[in-house]
Amino acid sequence: MENIASFLKTTISILITLAIISSGLFLWGKTQPVVELANSQAAAQARALSEQQYSAFDNQLVSGSQILTAYRRYESQPGFCLYVQRAYVYGQDASREFSMNPSGEGSCRNFNYSNGEFKEGTSYSRTDEDISDASGSYYISPQSRYRAKLIKDKNERIAAIYFQAQ
Repeated sequence: MENIASFLKTTISILITLAIISSGLFLWGKTQPVVELANSQAAAQARALSEQQYSAFDNQLVSGSQILTAYRRYESQPGFCLYVQRAYVYGQDASREFSMNPSGEGSCRNFNYSNGEFKEGTSYSRTDEDISDASGSYYISPQSRYRAKLIKDKNERIAAIYFQAQ
């Protein structure tokens, strides 16, 4: 009799344990879509917050002085580049296309100025002095107008700003 009672206690304990484990697994399975949705929304909000600093240049008309401001603003971001396509300037034979790496670390990727996309290789980067010297060939006049476009890399991360003369 005592063996039957201990057998029943053991069996009931095992059944209760299995019921608790299966209900826990059931609840865990139900919460996974909610957790994944929360994670994706958190990632989207984090990306929006990090891209907010570039909103002033997202398909906006900007002046040459704002390009200089952008150069100084993004000095702390290694690998971030500014690409400028200046219009024809009197006394020069063609438009001027050049890149700038505000951090000064490394060089910029090659850039196709006609379609606004990255190309293979790297290019020489101009400095703050090059674009501020009024007698230089890379001078950006503070009154000139440019269309700013954000350029994203393969990972959909903003990697550059392209300024095209208007």
